[in-house]
Amino acid sequence: MKRALVAALLIVAAIPLLSIVAELPPHAAPDSPAYTHVSAHYLEHGAEEAGAENIVTDVILNYRGFDTNGEVTVIFTALAAVLAILLLPSEERVEERPAPAMPVSMVVRFVVRLLAPFIALFAVYVIMNGHVTPGGGFQGGTILGALVIALTIVLGEDEAHRLLPRPARPWLQAAAPLTFVVIGIAGIAVVGSYLGFPAEEPWQWVRTAWLVILEIGIGVGGGAIIGTLFWTMEAER
Repeated sequence: MKRALVAALLIVAAIPLLSIVAELPPHAAPDSPAYTHVSAHYLEHGAEEAGAENIVTDVILNYRGFDTNGEVTVIFTALAAVLAILLLPSEERVEERPAPAMPVSMVVRFVVRLLAPFIALFAVYVIMNGHVTPGGGFQGGTILGALVIALTIVLGEDEAHRLLPRPARPWLQAAAPLTFVVIGIAGIAVVGSYLGFPAEEPWQWVRTAWLVILEIGIGVGGGAIIGTLFWTMEAER
């Protein structure tokens, strides 16, 4: 009886959803609103309305900022869930035999230590210029996280931990959602809506500054999360 009731409810809920989907234009249809109105508007007015010359940044951080706010929150929540599992007392988890550590080649050590400053500089460039060139916080944060992993392998965990001081680590990990909250509240104060960006021409510099701040928050938070996950999993070996 319960299964029949559940099936009936699913069918009732599916009928309006399927009818709506049936009314959508065919995939990649040239006369669909996405191509005739939305994309054209973004390309024509994105830079002046959203504050960045890079249209991708305009869309991700301005036009659909709510969606990106949700994405960074999901990433931080995933970190919390993974840490909750990995940091359980050992008796509550299935013990595995640790894998033997592999020695690091002297050539690899030299190359990583030589290139580390340039990799860090490139990550900063990608983050800070995401509003005018391809790149941004997600890409720059990934580069920073990969750099943390490489330095941990080469220098050892104790030396690498200096890159992310333990007292500041929780704040760095939550940098992305916290930055969105700060900019969102600023939007309420200036425009009257959460994550609202001022549209007037004199406020162009404010829109650009907010986009750069969001990029920095995403990059710092992403790099900290990647590094923390690697360190936590490494400690379990």
